[in-house]
Amino acid sequence: MSSNEKAKGTFRALRVRDFALLWTGQAVSSLGDGIFTIALAIVTLEVDHHPSGIALVFAARAIPSVLLALVGGVVVDRVPSRFVMLSSDGVRGVAVGVTALLIAKGELHLVELIVMAAVFGAADSFFGPASMTIVPEILSPELLVPGNALSQMSSQLTQGLIGPAIGGLVVAAIGTAWSFGVDAVSFFVSALCLTIMRSSTRPRGSNNSVFEDAHEGLRYVWRRHWLGFSIVGAALANFFGIAPLTVLLPLLVRETLHASALDLGLVFAAGGAAGIVASLIVARLGSPRRRVTVLWSAYGVGGGAIAALAFAPNVLVAGAIVALEVGFILYGDVLWFAMMQELVPREVLGRVSSLVYLFAFSLGPLGILFAGVAASALGIRHAVLACGLISGIICFAVVAVPAVRDPERVEDFNSGLVLEGNDAATEPDERESTP
Repeated sequence: MSSNEKAKGTFRALRVRDFALLWTGQAVSSLGDGIFTIALAIVTLEVDHHPSGIALVFAARAIPSVLLALVGGVVVDRVPSRFVMLSSDGVRGVAVGVTALLIAKGELHLVELIVMAAVFGAADSFFGPASMTIVPEILSPELLVPGNALSQMSSQLTQGLIGPAIGGLVVAAIGTAWSFGVDAVSFFVSALCLTIMRSSTRPRGSNNSVFEDAHEGLRYVWRRHWLGFSIVGAALANFFGIAPLTVLLPLLVRETLHASALDLGLVFAAGGAAGIVASLIVARLGSPRRRVTVLWSAYGVGGGAIAALAFAPNVLVAGAIVALEVGFILYGDVLWFAMMQELVPREVLGRVSSLVYLFAFSLGPLGILFAGVAASALGIRHAVLACGLISGIICFAVVAVPAVRDPERVEDFNSGLVLEGNDAATEPDERESTP
């Protein structure tokens, strides 16, 4: 099969054996996680009937993934990505499996749930950067955008659309113990797919301490202004836009539009469906010429869509606007992940991706608290309008910073060199045609 034939088609990245195995394992694992999220909430409420109980469990899952983010990146840059992912799958599978046994025996208490959630979150902090670094090891540069788009599509389909719905049905039909068991099995399916992959790329060795390697990652980001400004912009946009929406959207649908819980679920499902469509579109179209400008503009339009929610007269319009918001933001995410994997050297990609996650999402919990304060002080519609406008303005302000568009100027320069050398114009494509 020629490189041109391989480049055609929305699902062309799945023709690479190792990526197909990776994608399959992650799709199964994500489906299990969708079931797990519903089962975890239900079993926590059964074990402890106070709101503080479920808050402690979900906080125990979230906090380690933030605190250990940079450590996870350092480990990934020292240890093969596939081994890190296998270890993370094994730890999470055992933790969830043990919890399933405790539920079945009637011996589960809140303390065990908190410990399980903390172990789960800690393993997540290593899996995230490893999944970022393994993709460019098995896909050639021209397949990074469609590959990331397919990964986002399966995540939206399994975690955002099918998983929670199946989770509710599974819990109702066979109980929480079996639901946890299903998720445990999904991790071992993912581990099996990783085991039979052929990828054997190893990161560089390092004689530095963990702190020295972490400092090297920080220094790399600091010296690349396009990364630094992007991380700051993402942190602020998440604080004012995405994080508050997790609180403001349910308030808008239930309190302002007086819709039912089913309607709220359909609004969220509309976002998941839009994410799937956006993923398929970007997988088909690939990377645009001015990708930095396009991705931050997409984020800006997503912020504008959040602001437009303030004027939704009914739940149908709200669902359509949420679909628009999710579609544009996910489109930007796919372009961002692919650009990171292509431009950041593999020997520091784990640490850099961990830093992006750490700083871009560390303000999320504060953003949720901010949403509650804003809704009380301004009213729900005005809070939604303010958060969306501020988020959109931040995104368009980021792309207006010249340093943020440095990757585009480098690409324009390289493109000019290719155009000047007719004989060499096809050489890069030939060298990169094989993953």
